[in-house]
Amino acid sequence: MGVYHHSQETMAMVLAKFQETQRLQEEQYLGFREELKSINSTLGTIVGVLKEVLKTRRDTVAQQGAPDTSLDDELPTNSTGASRQEAPPEDHHTSTPPPADGEPP
Repeated sequence: MGVYHHSQETMAMVLAKFQETQRLQEEQYLGFREELKSINSTLGTIVGVLKEVLKTRRDTVAQQGAPDTSLDDELPTNSTGASRQEAPPEDHHTSTPPPADGEPP
């Protein structure tokens, strides 16, 4: 019966360690989640300010009557905020077929 009692103690210690690890991971997750919310809020504020600056600049340039060519190089952004670049059109008239087997490229 000593072995059985020893294995029960071992299982209880393993379970306690597992529960403690799980609790610490949950605390860490909640902490990271709060940090991400804070970062997201800060980024939202920055984007809002930048939009206002851009709007003010465009309004000022429009009032002066001169076209604002400094904004012509802006690339549209996709839903993730990354710049979108269009692929160059393919020229189907000048492309050469791949070499046949045994022919040098």
